[in-house]
Amino acid sequence: MRVPRGALLMSAACTSVALAATAPSTAAAVDGPAQRRIQIALINFSDSSFADPAKARSNAQNSYFGKTRSLNSYYNEVTRQATTFKPAAGGEGGVIGPINLDMPAAGCDKDSIYGLTRKALEEQGLTWVDDFDHLSLVFPGEKAGCSFGGLGSLGGGVTWLPTGDGTVDQTVISHELGHNLGYDHQMRIRCEDSDLASCRDTEDYSFKTPMGGGGVGVGLTAPELIHSKWLSDREAVKVTKSGTYAMRSLYGPGDGVRALIVPAGQDSLIVEVRGTSGTLDDRLTGVHAYRVKDGNFGRGATLIDTTPGDDDALKAGTAFTDKAHKVEIKVEQSGDGAATVAVSLNGVPSPAKADGESGNGAAPQTGSSEPVASRNEDGAEGTDGADGQNGADLAETGADTTNYLPMAAGGAALFTVGGVFLLKSRRKRAAMARHAR
Repeated sequence: MRVPRGALLMSAACTSVALAATAPSTAAAVDGPAQRRIQIALINFSDSSFADPAKARSNAQNSYFGKTRSLNSYYNEVTRQATTFKPAAGGEGGVIGPINLDMPAAGCDKDSIYGLTRKALEEQGLTWVDDFDHLSLVFPGEKAGCSFGGLGSLGGGVTWLPTGDGTVDQTVISHELGHNLGYDHQMRIRCEDSDLASCRDTEDYSFKTPMGGGGVGVGLTAPELIHSKWLSDREAVKVTKSGTYAMRSLYGPGDGVRALIVPAGQDSLIVEVRGTSGTLDDRLTGVHAYRVKDGNFGRGATLIDTTPGDDDALKAGTAFTDKAHKVEIKVEQSGDGAATVAVSLNGVPSPAKADGESGNGAAPQTGSSEPVASRNEDGAEGTDGADGQNGADLAETGADTTNYLPMAAGGAALFTVGGVFLLKSRRKRAAMARHAR
């Protein structure tokens, strides 16, 4: 679906901070459940506070850890219990506060909100690494006038959530924690013919993930799951020679190949099958493909759209090529949450039939594309700060204005490229959510 021009994913210059100490890795292994501790801090300003603190604490706890329509319920389903979020030790049920900050709400000073809250937590003996992996700052948004509906550090551990009564929308919170896990906003590239050399970048969302405007009605995409090691070696396979593959949907039942990783020079082409399962991927079906730049599955994946209209699923008989690297991918069959996909490498035709469960020419995928503290834009490895901000690349969600306020948390600042997810009204966010249903 082409995104309304008023809802754009834009690049913006962000100020970030390089700190010496390291925060815990956010990668999760597929061989056992991983628990990530979230400390929720309710914030009161000197001129703005929660009218009912007890209700705000309960609402925040349900938004994060409730059995349904919560951060935890979404990621539990998406990861098939491979990871879960648990309340940190501070406060009751992971919610501490409200903490009274000696600052006004106006201006939505993200740096001061974070700095003063962290100081207050440290005074209570609560610190990064020892006590929590993520810090969510939940505060009254009416007087703050924030330019965002949610803000998260890319590959770090901090989120800022303005709210009314402590309730945080499930899509917003899942999206912002996705940034913490190392996922950038996901866009699409438009390819006017079957060769990827024709592809051009767009300002259109992928709509295949909450990181691309899809809301929590859809799961994460295969590149995101691979990045976080939430697909096993038998589910995400690297194609090493021409082959034909029987595939099943990302979230459907049973065993088998759920994603193909096809080398294309320094990049990779990822193929997935989507189909309704549980609360995920309602009305999202068929084969989709992505281009991943430089092995960065979390922050370098874009949806490949070879269609002239809004129906971007690759139908049976559809093929696309990367002529420069002698790669061709063709969908032989697709339907009912399954597909058969033929891959030709180095100009060698693929066999006519799928060869067993893993497909002819498949090799296990042996680890994440990149640690969640992934590369900076210059290709250097990122460093998680002790504040869990990983250099504080930030991404905003749900802005009511187009004003972007740079982040500077103190210390040695350096400029990197961040993303601003500008959804200019609640009405447009609702339209996006309807698209995902």
